[in-house]
Amino acid sequence: MAERWRKPIVPLAIEPHEKEILVLPDGRSHRQAMLALEPEDMDRLRAGFACLKCLEPFEQAWPERCHVCGAPVRREQARYFANEMGAPLQIGPRTTLEEERAGLAERAAKEREREEQGNGS
Repeated sequence: MAERWRKPIVPLAIEPHEKEILVLPDGRSHRQAMLALEPEDMDRLRAGFACLKCLEPFEQAWPERCHVCGAPVRREQARYFANEMGAPLQIGPRTTLEEERAGLAERAAKEREREEQGNGS
């Protein structure tokens, strides 16, 4: 059985950032990515048990640098986490449960109306 710390961090969703652009050395630009992660994975990143840049898990928290991508984990990750990971990414509908319930009743009424019109012809 693999060690628990080796469990990979797999994003639930990846969405383009609404405002931030990443400009590459060759001049190409891309929207910065926003990741939706499991709460457990967010805790591992916050506690320094994984690299925020490449998501590589660490056996020991807060190494000097990530052994995969070289990111300065001990020096920069806490600040970067505070700046970049504050607002959670929403997955799914952008409506509340009450709005969904109201919409469900409305859609059911329209469906009944269409059926009645179809039967009355």
